[in-house]
Amino acid sequence: MHLPLDIFLAARYLRPKRTFVSVISLLSILGPLLGVAILIIVSSVMAGFDRDIRTGIMNMSAHLTFYPNTGGGYFEDPIALIEDLERECAAEGLKAAPVIEGTALMQLRTSVYPKVVRGILPERERLVTKIQENFYDPDQPPLAEGQAAIGRRLSVALDLRIGDEFLIHSPAHLTENIAWTEDGKVEIHEPDEFYLPEQCRVANLYSMGISDYDDNVIVLHLDQAADLFGLDWGSATSVQAVVDDPMNITQLTVRLREAHPECTVVNWQEKNQMLFNTLQSEKNLMTFLMAFIVLVASFTIATTLITVVVQKTREIGIMKAVGVSSFAVGRIFLLQGLMIGVIGTTLGTIIGLLILHYRDAISQMISRMMGFEIFPAELYHLTSIPSLTTTSDLVRIIAMSLGICVFAALIPAIYASATTPAASLRDEN
Repeated sequence: MHLPLDIFLAARYLRPKRTFVSVISLLSILGPLLGVAILIIVSSVMAGFDRDIRTGIMNMSAHLTFYPNTGGGYFEDPIALIEDLERECAAEGLKAAPVIEGTALMQLRTSVYPKVVRGILPERERLVTKIQENFYDPDQPPLAEGQAAIGRRLSVALDLRIGDEFLIHSPAHLTENIAWTEDGKVEIHEPDEFYLPEQCRVANLYSMGISDYDDNVIVLHLDQAADLFGLDWGSATSVQAVVDDPMNITQLTVRLREAHPECTVVNWQEKNQMLFNTLQSEKNLMTFLMAFIVLVASFTIATTLITVVVQKTREIGIMKAVGVSSFAVGRIFLLQGLMIGVIGTTLGTIIGLLILHYRDAISQMISRMMGFEIFPAELYHLTSIPSLTTTSDLVRIIAMSLGICVFAALIPAIYASATTPAASLRDEN
């Protein structure tokens, strides 16, 4: 097949006469290859990280949380408040549930672990969070008194299985017989009642994909949580609610604060502000790193093509001497930049997508080789490396890579088109 002269010369300049491919061509292709692969990996992981964190938070936490300003730190009749909220915010589709949350000590044989207890009403909790949808066996009967659901990661760490039992101690009960006197001394007296911890049986396991929850949260029935923390049955430390449009919740938050001064109202964005700020900082850092990668790739291609122009000075002079226009000569090197871009971008896209597909296996292999965990769940809050690759991101990265390759070829193209035949032949001699 006969190729047009421009494409033939551009392809010939990518390879030397005696070997299949040159080191210079390999280095030039390596720029867009690494750039595209890294851009795809980083952008996909960051997008997946943001998605999984937000999804995990939305699945486990409510969009709105109401804390009592009076009444000893708990609602005596949360159901009445829930009925008011659902009536007032029917247009927003608000649904709410009572919750008792607090820190407790989980005892398994002779070991004690600090955990967070979450007491729920199963029939109302399923309207607000997706905890029960993520149970290992969602068809099991709802949690009853004496039963608990724990995270799969916690069950593995403590070697707990469904049917095993453990104890939960409330720190408040443990300190009831200890008091501070006015002069700052500690006074210990005999307790009025004999204290017994709550005994629980593992009835189900759950996995929310967020290490903070899967490692630390023990789910109980609301009444047993009330017994644990010394509250009356039917009370709650907070009321949590969801709405149809959680992304536009600011105005509703302001309105509810005005309507319910007896409550402190916090929305999910305010509650997780520090985490979202951290995510944004990491995105900004990744943007800087990606910009640096783009600059390196551009520099590599431009340097390579300038080297080719210098090496082919005599041939450029001969072409111009036989009537080839300066525009045609410049076009040859632009085509060469495009060829480099197509080859490097294609290989980079394939490599990037392969690494994303096997990311967890690669992470585990590197962790074993280096002797430490490179993606600790406790630090990143997720139990596996996330990934979200969209068609729009791929198209944008590919288009940007090809555009950079052609743009990088402009400098040698302009240099080659501006070279006169006489000067080319004189410099060669």
